[in-house]
Amino acid sequence: MRAPVVVSGPSYPELRWTTREGRRIAPWGGTTTRGLGLPDPAGLRRALRCPSRSADRMPQRSVQQRAGFRGEAFVDKAVSDAGHVWNDTKRDFAIDGQIEFVDADREVTGVAVLAQVKGTEVGFRGATETEFKFTCKADHIAYWLRLGRPVVLICVDLRFQQAWWKRVDTWFADPERKARRVVQFDKAADRFDLDAFSQLSALGVPAGEPLPRLEGSEQLVSNLLTIEGFAPLIYEASTPCRDRGDAWERMRSNGNQFESGFVLAAGRIFSLCRLDEGPLAVLCDGPVTSIPTQNWATTEDPDLQRRFVSLLNFTLRSAHHPELVWHPTKKVVYMQAPPDRSSRKIKGRYRGSRGRTFFTPYFGKDDTTKITFCRHYAASLYFRRWSEQWFLEINPTYHFTIDGRRDSLYDAEYIQKIKRLERNNAVYQLVRAWADYLQGDDTLFRSRDERIRFGQLLKLDCDAAIDESVWIPQEPAPKPSVNGLAEGLWELPQ
Repeated sequence: MRAPVVVSGPSYPELRWTTREGRRIAPWGGTTTRGLGLPDPAGLRRALRCPSRSADRMPQRSVQQRAGFRGEAFVDKAVSDAGHVWNDTKRDFAIDGQIEFVDADREVTGVAVLAQVKGTEVGFRGATETEFKFTCKADHIAYWLRLGRPVVLICVDLRFQQAWWKRVDTWFADPERKARRVVQFDKAADRFDLDAFSQLSALGVPAGEPLPRLEGSEQLVSNLLTIEGFAPLIYEASTPCRDRGDAWERMRSNGNQFESGFVLAAGRIFSLCRLDEGPLAVLCDGPVTSIPTQNWATTEDPDLQRRFVSLLNFTLRSAHHPELVWHPTKKVVYMQAPPDRSSRKIKGRYRGSRGRTFFTPYFGKDDTTKITFCRHYAASLYFRRWSEQWFLEINPTYHFTIDGRRDSLYDAEYIQKIKRLERNNAVYQLVRAWADYLQGDDTLFRSRDERIRFGQLLKLDCDAAIDESVWIPQEPAPKPSVNGLAEGLWELPQ
């Protein structure tokens, strides 16, 4: 390497370099021992430019630094757009900043998570359409694990303006993962977007404390089936029957013609069916009169309200007899087994629905012709009135029998196990299936019962979003039952 030596002269500065052999080389190409003569102007200009280019060279920003700055800017904007606060770290020790969360009332919650941001302009290692990997430094991992606070790694692909996140202090708590130093990202499940902030906010909340209510909106589908209307008239007449047992005996003696849609009170019978004809005519011993159904539907009298609800309950069972059976002990209705014990599937009413199997027999492993138990869809149904609007509350459950008729001794155990597996979507699909069934359709054999006309499930718009995956812990799948009776039980609705 040549070292420049500057010697001042009376008129021109003379620049020269000394070689390893001690020879002095003039900058205009010749050699000299004393710098004899003046250089030509062009050579002097070249000599003067060489040292200035080296001395005034400015620092450069690397591609990695630029990607890092752009990645942090992306995260800052995403956090701000979601209504929260990004605080960057002035001194970066494996932490680029923290996300502090703001609740729906625009109050800073004090809940925060630490974050390291990694940006790329060329893509991440092993990236496919569904996943990619990121290798972390060993000292960073050790630092995260000792912090005692939740730390997330946010990877930003600047080419597509997309990002993904993973909590790394718990990820590397596994010794095998810590040794490999690799974080595996799922591009669908680990997206860093508006939906991710409910999960991120939950990381910084101590166990047992309520989660902050974040800004957002969501439409909730309730288990309340709206009632669009009733039969216009309630018929009434005097009756000699004092209880329903008397009524069944009279109808049995009248050629086994039965109708259960009535109530008895104070020596009178009330029904949404006509009383001057049909099976109920035999129960009357006086003139038949009628009143508008709206009188009962809008009454504020508690006794009359209870009588109306009782009439609706018996009418609903009558409308779906003999398919639905009332279980007096469990207080539920369940789908009756067909005479041949075959599966009973109910067609769905909405686009894309494949229907639901309301009755399913299960057969033994050794003898595939012998039924070991049967699963029936069941539900607790309650008529409710709010703000002058009537609803049917649907609480889906199951009922298990050994042959489609007799209760299974394992009924409670089976229901308990399957309830532990159900999540929001499974319950929603069950409620939807019951709503589809109760709404009814005209068939070739009979028209839809119009005594109670059902509409759609009530939908509610709320100003807060609920992420079920945050507050419901994921449980491991149960092990198969050793007695073999539970095989096929875990076939939840899709």
